[in-house]
Amino acid sequence: RGVRGRRCFMTRNGRNRTIGYYNLDLLPDDCLTANGMPIIWPCKTIPPDDLIGFNYAKGTATKQATRLGCHFYLDDYQFERCWQNPIKYGQMLSKLQCVLTPDFSLYRDMPLPMQRWNCYRSRLIGMVWQRMGLSDIPSAQWSSPDSYDFAFDGLPSHSVISVSSVGVLGDQEATRLWKHGFRVMEDLLSPSLILLYGKIPDGFKITTKHVQYTNHNTRRLKQWEAEAQTAQGENQDQEAAQR
Repeated sequence: RGVRGRRCFMTRNGRNRTIGYYNLDLLPDDCLTANGMPIIWPCKTIPPDDLIGFNYAKGTATKQATRLGCHFYLDDYQFERCWQNPIKYGQMLSKLQCVLTPDFSLYRDMPLPMQRWNCYRSRLIGMVWQRMGLSDIPSAQWSSPDSYDFAFDGLPSHSVISVSSVGVLGDQEATRLWKHGFRVMEDLLSPSLILLYGKIPDGFKITTKHVQYTNHNTRRLKQWEAEAQTAQGENQDQEAAQR
């Protein structure tokens, strides 16, 4: 009821641009948790053959890659446009087998209201895409225990859930918090299947059924480094031969 009231107030004052900026026109009044978080339905899709980044999805989607899923485990600026126009990009991604909800960053040194806002944006886009008919897999993310009251709010139980360890394993404290939050997520949501993008921390056991996907960005960097070293070696051999 509150959202509808704000919407009418803004319309009477000619603030349609503000409504669009916050995507209030896409927010059903009856699909929110008690804390105001958009609710995502459970997803039961079969695991895709691979997950590709949103930054590569446009070309792939036009080829109707029906066995691929799209992930957003990237820097936020690369998919901020999905918040600005979720309908347009939902249509673009609809030819893929599935799409994860955008993973707007939750850094543990980020103020909690900003973290909550990023969770809200992720939920709303996921909710919109599900109602457009996309097979949208909820992405679970968290920072510190202070984030738990909103980090899992609106996520479905007994659903396929996506999680990423990208950007975590190089920091001991971040790894510890990731492990703790992972267990909390399992207890709260009881996922039917976890799609894990990235590596599993050393010594960490995942008992829930899961499918692991390679971080292609890391693999590309390693490939480029190997190619650069090979090229450098060839150049050195040529210089030595000329001498």
